[in-house]
Amino acid sequence: MFRTFLKSAARQLHDLSIKTIKPASPTPSPLRRYNLSPIDQFSPPIYMPIVFYYPNRVSNSLQDIADKSCRLKHSLSEILTHYYPFAGRLNSGAYVDCNDEGVDFQEVHIKCRLSQVLEKSEDETVDIVFPAGLAWGRMTNGSSLLVVRLTNFECGGLSIAVCLSHTLADAQTFSSFMTFWATKMRTDSSSEGARLFPHFMSFPVNEDVFVSQFPDVKKYWVTRRFEFPNSKLAQLKTVVDELGLQNTTRVEVLTALLYKCAMAATTTNSGFFTPSVLFHPVNMRPKILPPLPETSMGNFYWSLTIPTTKENENNFNALVEKIKKEKKEIRGMKSLDTINTPLQLEFARNNYNIFMCSSLCKMQFYQVDFGWGYPSRVTLGGVPMNNGFILMDAPNGDGIVALASLEEKNMVTFEHDKEILAYTSSCLVSKPP
Repeated sequence: MFRTFLKSAARQLHDLSIKTIKPASPTPSPLRRYNLSPIDQFSPPIYMPIVFYYPNRVSNSLQDIADKSCRLKHSLSEILTHYYPFAGRLNSGAYVDCNDEGVDFQEVHIKCRLSQVLEKSEDETVDIVFPAGLAWGRMTNGSSLLVVRLTNFECGGLSIAVCLSHTLADAQTFSSFMTFWATKMRTDSSSEGARLFPHFMSFPVNEDVFVSQFPDVKKYWVTRRFEFPNSKLAQLKTVVDELGLQNTTRVEVLTALLYKCAMAATTTNSGFFTPSVLFHPVNMRPKILPPLPETSMGNFYWSLTIPTTKENENNFNALVEKIKKEKKEIRGMKSLDTINTPLQLEFARNNYNIFMCSSLCKMQFYQVDFGWGYPSRVTLGGVPMNNGFILMDAPNGDGIVALASLEEKNMVTFEHDKEILAYTSSCLVSKPP
């Protein structure tokens, strides 16, 4: 029934406007070329899609809605003078031509209530709140590196969906950018904004680095949203603490649980175990020596690699131990000049099942306040791959929300796994097309 509603809602999108937002001040000539790092160049050339939902906390008139839109565009223009590469265009995969061509800002009105969208899954609403085709979509030559859509709901609530080039930014850069934008609009204070200025690193020109070839794959997986409250995660941590693994984190134990149960579901449905590997990207800013500022712009992650070659290795405690060991080994690295992401290709060539778990927890997305309060929900436009997991803070701060993507038959088995049921408080089912 909701699928019918979505089709109807999509037809009722109206007053769509698209405007190009350029930096408030021209980018100086010495800054017109922004060289990409090796990790930037290997990162997939796709858009990361994150949407922020804001309920109507006051009575909004048409003038109020127009004022918000105007101020969003003005403040975006102001901060693009600092995040100037976002307003440029990729050139040859090695650098950004910071030519101030600008970013796309879309605005649309929809005849449905915000609450109706929040009741449903990311897969079912992606075409309503995100720019058409851009959620995890491949970037094309000459395309805008940042696209924003402001959606006004008939109840007065709104959403701000942002699609940002993964070539230029990881999740931490995304968070820093949104925090700066919201702060600029809310306070317009130069002193408040100064601490949020992006920190740029200098990289040499590298035309020969391997550039990511992110394949075009027709979606064949389904997505579910699972909520794990802190009380349940504390119980999960107790399991490994009792076996001598001290100071485990919520993300470590949840990542191990998701990987374990997903492997088990795949094995059950195939009838045999396939060697598997988990890639778990980690923000390296606080781990490298010397540590990098939180606002360092670009991709600064390292993918922990957790191979599981035999079925008897699919053990929760052992997986947590491997994750902690990998994290310990990367702490104190002095350089990210080398990248380990090509390992994914090596495991794929050897017919491993590839799993990915990325955490956006503690990245302040729920602190993005443009002046009308914190968002009631922040989420993504689904998950970009099969066997993928994305972790985010729960809206009320109580726990972690996991977006999970698996083949439909594996998802059915996964969501009925006794361990998943024991530690989750709810699961929102997304029906396959």
